[in-house]
Amino acid sequence: MVTLVCGLKQRGHHVSLFIYFPQFSFFRKKVEELAIPVHEFNKGRGFSLGLIGQLIGLIRNNHYDIVISFLDNPNIYAELSSLFSPSTKFIVSERSSHLGEKGVISAVIRCNFHRMANHLVTNSNNHREWLEEKYSWLKGKVTTIYNGLDVGCYSGLPFPLREKKDMKLIAVGRIGVGKNLISLIRALHIFHQTYGWVPSVSWVGRRGTATPMGEEYCQQVDELLNSFPEVKKCWKWLGERSDVPTLLQEHHALIHPSFYEGLPNVICEALAAGRPVLVSNVCDHPLLVSDGERGFLFDPNNPESIADAINKMTNLNWEEWLNFSRNAKEYAEANLGIDKMVTAYEALFSKLVECHTGKTVVVK
Repeated sequence: MVTLVCGLKQRGHHVSLFIYFPQFSFFRKKVEELAIPVHEFNKGRGFSLGLIGQLIGLIRNNHYDIVISFLDNPNIYAELSSLFSPSTKFIVSERSSHLGEKGVISAVIRCNFHRMANHLVTNSNNHREWLEEKYSWLKGKVTTIYNGLDVGCYSGLPFPLREKKDMKLIAVGRIGVGKNLISLIRALHIFHQTYGWVPSVSWVGRRGTATPMGEEYCQQVDELLNSFPEVKKCWKWLGERSDVPTLLQEHHALIHPSFYEGLPNVICEALAAGRPVLVSNVCDHPLLVSDGERGFLFDPNNPESIADAINKMTNLNWEEWLNFSRNAKEYAEANLGIDKMVTAYEALFSKLVECHTGKTVVVK
C-alpha cells in the first residue's frame, strides 16, 4: 500500500494517506520524504461512526477524485462513506483468497458491501475468477493488479552449491495453520527416510500464538520437530526479520507450503532475487512459478509430493539452477515491478474518472 502511495506521488499525482491506527507508524519515513500528507483518526475498539464522519469530511473538503481502500475493515468504512460522496469514485481491495475464508456469512456480507464501491481490485487472478463466478454482479467490476516490488533492490547473484547436501532452503511466513509447517516437517522426514539426509531449512516469521488455536498449532509443530531429530537438527527458527532480501541471497531456494494465499510477497521477493521457488499448487502459484521453469509445484496436503519437489530441486545441476535463477529474475522484472502496478492503477483511474486529475486518498 505504501509502495502504491509513493509510486503515485512520484508519477505526479496528488495523493494523501488516511490512517486510523496512527500508533503503527513504521511507514512514516518513506511517505514523509515524499511530502505525502497523512491524515489521522484515533479509533478505539469496535466500529466507529466518528471515523466515517471524518473520512466523509476529508473527501468533501479536498474534492478527491478517487478513494482506494485496502483490507476488510478499511473497505467497509470507505464503502459506507461512498454513500455520502457521490462524485468520488471508490476502489476497494481484497488481498487474500477465498480458500482462507473463516465463515460463509461474513464473506457474503463483505462482498455485498462491495455493491457500494465503483470497482474491486484483487491481487490474484484466482480470487478474481472466484468472485466473478460466485457473485455474478461483480463481473466487469473486478480487476487483478499484482503487488509492485522494487525489483532492483534484490540481488540476483548466484549462491554457489558445492554439492546437493549443502542445499539451503528458506521459508518466510507466520507460524500458523495456513502456512502448513506440519506437512513440510513430515515431508523432510520422508526425504530423510528415502535419501538419508535433510537439506537445511531456515524459517522466518513470528509465532502465531495470539489465539488458543494458534498456540495449540505452534505446540504441535514443536512436538513434531522433537519427534524427528534428524529434521530438527537441520531446522533453524530465525524469528521476525527485516532483512529478507539479504537472507534470500544466503539460501538456494524458497520453500512455501501454504494452503492458500492472495499474492505472497515472499514469492515475489524470491523471484526478484533470482531464487527458484518450491511452492504449493494453489491460487496463483502456478502462474508465478510455472512448474519446471522457475521452481517446482507440489500438493500441500501430501508430504510425499513436497518431498518429491525438494528432491527435484536438489538434483538440479549448477547450470540448470542458474537457468531457473535467470527465469525467476526475468519474470519478476517483467511482471512484478512498481511501475507495472502503478500503471495498472492509472489505467483503472482513467476508466473510472474521465479526464482524471489525479487527486487520490488511500485509506488504511
